[in-house]
Amino acid sequence: MLSLSAECGEFIVTSYRALTLAPDPGQMLLSPQRSSASASDPAMSLLTDLSSGAVVVVQPDDRADQVLQMLMRAGVRMGFVGEVREGRGTIRGVVTAGDLAGEHVTRRALDLGVAHDELSVEQVMSPLSDWPLVELRSLPRAAVGDVIATLQASGQRYLIVIETVDGQPVLRGVFSASRIEQSLGTSLQISLRSQSFAELHSALQHS
Repeated sequence: MLSLSAECGEFIVTSYRALTLAPDPGQMLLSPQRSSASASDPAMSLLTDLSSGAVVVVQPDDRADQVLQMLMRAGVRMGFVGEVREGRGTIRGVVTAGDLAGEHVTRRALDLGVAHDELSVEQVMSPLSDWPLVELRSLPRAAVGDVIATLQASGQRYLIVIETVDGQPVLRGVFSASRIEQSLGTSLQISLRSQSFAELHSALQHS
């Protein structure tokens, strides 16, 4: 039996016990299987909280093809475009793997008259105004079904959560249609179409 006491700024072991280490499995899965959920579960249970987790942020002038490779290596399909210095910065837009590959990026290159490998991420990203945003304070009483309804109304596969701090909107988290589909075991049947920011912003607040 061991414990810790602080002396001269250092911890001396006196009464705590070391944890039992797990045996080496030889190999393991990259990520655990998603737990199941239902539409009536609290929305917060499926929120990817970016305040305590990793988030991919790229610079506007980064090459689109390089950003796609970055997302693939990170195992995510969405990143934010902005200016970041010393861990702080501003977000200007959103880019998804779909924006960076296939027909979409080919059309953008043709429209702009540039080579595919010369496109910057700023030239293919979507501005924040194109994405549904909800305030964190609207979520405590919201259910997963409310998030699904908002995604279906917006025609987007991501719902961005913001928090107002000192009068400024701060990125806090993301709801992903893919994560919800995995948890529910069914497709959300999202039809791509546009909605106004005002309609989307009020979708959860009035649920």
